[in-house]
Amino acid sequence: MKIAGIFRGFPGLGRVVSGVELITHFKDHFNADIQVYSYLQGEKYLNQKGFTTNHSVSEHDFSSIGIIPVSAYGEYIFNQIEDFNPDIVIIDGEPLILQSLRVVYPNLKIVALLNPFDVHNPYNQSSSSLIFNDMYSKANLAIVHGFWKLEKPYKYNEFLSINTIIRKEVLSINPTFSKNKICCILGGGTVNSKIEFQDKSIAIAYKCVQLADVFRDFEIHIFCSNKQIYNEVIKNKKQSNTFIHANIEDCNEYYSDSKLIIARAGRNTISEVLYLGIPTIVIPTGCKFRSKEQKTNAEIIEKISSNKIININEDIDINELINQCKMMLKIENQISAIWVPGNDQAIELILKLYNLAINETK
Repeated sequence: MKIAGIFRGFPGLGRVVSGVELITHFKDHFNADIQVYSYLQGEKYLNQKGFTTNHSVSEHDFSSIGIIPVSAYGEYIFNQIEDFNPDIVIIDGEPLILQSLRVVYPNLKIVALLNPFDVHNPYNQSSSSLIFNDMYSKANLAIVHGFWKLEKPYKYNEFLSINTIIRKEVLSINPTFSKNKICCILGGGTVNSKIEFQDKSIAIAYKCVQLADVFRDFEIHIFCSNKQIYNEVIKNKKQSNTFIHANIEDCNEYYSDSKLIIARAGRNTISEVLYLGIPTIVIPTGCKFRSKEQKTNAEIIEKISSNKIININEDIDINELINQCKMMLKIENQISAIWVPGNDQAIELILKLYNLAINETK
């Protein structure tokens, strides 16, 4: 089995984490030969997971919607695909590459990993939605994973709408809730993002720094996953019970023993806390389009989390945030399996496509 993965590397890790989880599964359980491509934050995450990348990526190689197929990096990927001749290519967040691979290699088996908002985004310009869906529909299999289910659009081939695919590291965690610890997770979504999004992330971090003044018997951890954000936040550290983290950290650092999580309303993070049953305050934030997606995430998650996850406005007053934290810390800390991730369903469908590819070559 040979699988190639091509994952969008910015502005956050939402387009990398689930794809890496899938290819790692096939590597570990099926001895698959793997090639994987990403850039910026995505490249850092791949390196952290033991994958090496052998090509430097410049700002001329990608646009706001991913890798440019006729760029130096795009052409490098095409040459690698030609030499590797994979059974399957898994693509997340790279519509231009997906469309171009279909043109160049019409018989290649392609899996598109999609966010529900990729397929149906009522806030996007209608022409953009039509163009994106046309590109994504070129895949043999589209796996849409998130919090709500979508019907198959008429253009698509095989189409599966499932719960979010989450990391095996998260699947193996048994939260103990044993430490007086509040963690703020900003995620990796500030790389190559708009200044507005970075400023709002910093504002959330500032408020979490202030929590240390009130919750003196708690450790307050802020995971920036971004050096620039870290440099701003560290300036405001005043209390010794505040810990600021610059780099992408192992998820055990914030999930294994925390009593409360504060996070942006990104699909991956809130899927993880939903699965683990950790009391969480989510803060929808972002620029024009991303904030609407995060607000939708937050509204849906609040309904299905049995009151363990609440969402608050990004402009919340610090005193109100303190009150919300106190309320959430009173929630009984116990794991409750109320939500099952979509990992097994995704793996089953990819294996079905792989078997089809093998049979066609016989």
